[in-house]
Amino acid sequence: MYKNSAEKLLSPHELAHKFEVQIKETVAEKFSLKIEELSLLLEDKEGVYLSKEESNTLCSFVVGEKNGHLYLVTAKIEYGGKKLDNFKCDIIS
Repeated sequence: MYKNSAEKLLSPHELAHKFEVQIKETVAEKFSLKIEELSLLLEDKEGVYLSKEESNTLCSFVVGEKNGHLYLVTAKIEYGGKKLDNFKCDIIS
């Protein structure tokens, strides 16, 4: 039988939107930035995606508006998208 049909899995963009604050906080804490200076690339189709190697890993690009840096934030998707855990962040460019 089907699982609860009302409980659909969120798309990567929906997940990133839901956890936008935590994604930005990951960058802000690691690189001593203000959250207000960061933009998550939600409007860009390639701005948020699932890792090809690890399908339970959400990848999100974040832009530093003042410094121009591009950051990649990854997080493990847990409990069917109800939680993101193990956030990691690096500068891409």
